[in-house]
Amino acid sequence: MLELVQNNYFFLLYIAAFILSIVRYRVYYDTVLKYFPILIAYTLLSEILGFAIRNFDDIQIVYEEDYYYYNTLIFNIFDFIFYLYFLSVYHKVLASANSKMFVKVGVVLFILVSILNVFLQNIYVSPQNYAILVGALFTVVSAFLYVMELHNNESIQITRKLLFWISIGIIVFHFFYPITMYIVSFEYDFYTTMGIGKFHLFTIALLYGCFIIGFIRMKRFKPHEI
Repeated sequence: MLELVQNNYFFLLYIAAFILSIVRYRVYYDTVLKYFPILIAYTLLSEILGFAIRNFDDIQIVYEEDYYYYNTLIFNIFDFIFYLYFLSVYHKVLASANSKMFVKVGVVLFILVSILNVFLQNIYVSPQNYAILVGALFTVVSAFLYVMELHNNESIQITRKLLFWISIGIIVFHFFYPITMYIVSFEYDFYTTMGIGKFHLFTIALLYGCFIIGFIRMKRFKPHEI
């Protein structure tokens, strides 16, 4: 039981982030982040289902003997939804016309690459590496552009803004995520021997730690200033 908790401690962070997202919802219910609790709940449910598929023989979504414990499809779908959600958020909050155009281009390219990726890699058993790379690139840069806009506005208390902390978490996690997924896809022996999986979980903890800090420190702003 102790080993189970140690290997899946990030579940506690998901639960904490979800509870805080509900408790603090009145602060941001009318902002671009009003659907964020749903995304966190979806993340938690995806992780629970992924855990069940990986650890219980009676639960599976790939009916091939060599891949019956693979839960990759769940997270491929999740990645697609996650990147589109945050790209839409950044398109709404970024002030610069050039930045908004950058996000629009990112959305189009991400959707096109996601469709192409299905024909290049088996979506049931392989991370969609090309889609992840494009989605992460545009989302990380969009988050960085948002942070820079906040930094250049001296009248805003950036550390009291929820989306600031979310953006910091996104920049940290999704900078490494495409690299991690590439290694697990093409260099699995290196992935296991170097303990990349533990590093991946650590970056998840940093991501949701930022979410939690954001929920704790956030204060009420005008809807367009979240």
